Amino acid sequence: MNDIYDSIYEAPARVNLIGEHIDYNGGKVFPVAINLKTKLYFRFRKDLDITFNSLNTNLFIKRNLENLNYEKTSDWANYPIGVIYILKEKGYIINKGFDMLFESNIPLGSGLSSSASILVLTCYALAKEFNLNIGKKEIAKIAQEAEVKYCGLSCGIMDEAIISLGKKNNGIILDCSEFKYSYVPIDFKDYTIAVLQTNKKRALTESKYNERVKECNSALEILKKHYNISNLCDLNSNELENIKESLKNDILFKRVKHVIKENERVYEFKNALGIFDFTKLGNILKESHDSLKNDYETSGFHLDTIVDIANNFKDCIGARMTGAGFGGCAIALIKKESFIEFKNYVEEKYFEITKINANVYLVEIEDGPKKIK
Repeated sequence: MNDIYDSIYEAPARVNLIGEHIDYNGGKVFPVAINLKTKLYFRFRKDLDITFNSLNTNLFIKRNLENLNYEKTSDWANYPIGVIYILKEKGYIINKGFDMLFESNIPLGSGLSSSASILVLTCYALAKEFNLNIGKKEIAKIAQEAEVKYCGLSCGIMDEAIISLGKKNNGIILDCSEFKYSYVPIDFKDYTIAVLQTNKKRALTESKYNERVKECNSALEILKKHYNISNLCDLNSNELENIKESLKNDILFKRVKHVIKENERVYEFKNALGIFDFTKLGNILKESHDSLKNDYETSGFHLDTIVDIANNFKDCIGARMTGAGFGGCAIALIKKESFIEFKNYVEEKYFEITKINANVYLVEIEDGPKKIK
């Protein structure tokens, strides 16, 4: 493989430690890049054709730089095609054809942002190969624009931002309303983050994700008549009683309640991490999951089951769903020395209840995209 392709790049997956479904509501989030990765093999062609292949699927797509219109049959290749489309729309010069071969150990549809990893990786590689002057922050913006404008998912900036800006052994506190961020060193001492994959597949554009975005936008328009705000996360939990009266809609209130309280949990988590209060960290994870389950309603049977199993393990101090939900993954904060026992316990109990095989991963906090050849 190394001999056939001119260049090789890689980009990480991500998990969000805390701050779920608030990136598109102008909130603060606390994600980390992790060492599950997408790899891209790249070579130039002598024509204007572009090809997309994957070692993980049988799909092969061939397009032309002169015709980058969205085609449903292009399937996952619409992510890299969308990035090329946005780059050209912004005036960047991409005037030679090329072949792209992707390889990934990120479980597809898992909630670990395999799509954002592809988007960021594509933009990063093209910036290098075509000598485009694009910084990592701009790469995140272009990748997000491709996902929203070309692929049709109303996502926030979080996934693309952490994958592009990721730093080993650091998370970022990301202000999604202004795209401001700061690195936060992470030391879990004797604990570690485990990722729990439910293997309940989801496709966000076919789920209720966009419905939640619309509900939040509806609530925002109503509340703007009563408060001087730009985003739901401009509000705080002291105002919840008045907000409930203003909305006069129980479902919208539950959505807003989650958004406001989850935004506040981000700094509670950061502060607890700073003083190594692991009991507090675990409780915040549990509170977040309860809110996502009951108020935002983005969990479901499989996620609730795997979270409950994890929370019943003796050396787990807290677990919650991570990502957009509707299937996908959860995270748990556990004792490092107990990982193998934890993995076996969760996978066995989950299969007993669901008759589906779960996968439990021990993950490390990783850097953003890089060229490896």
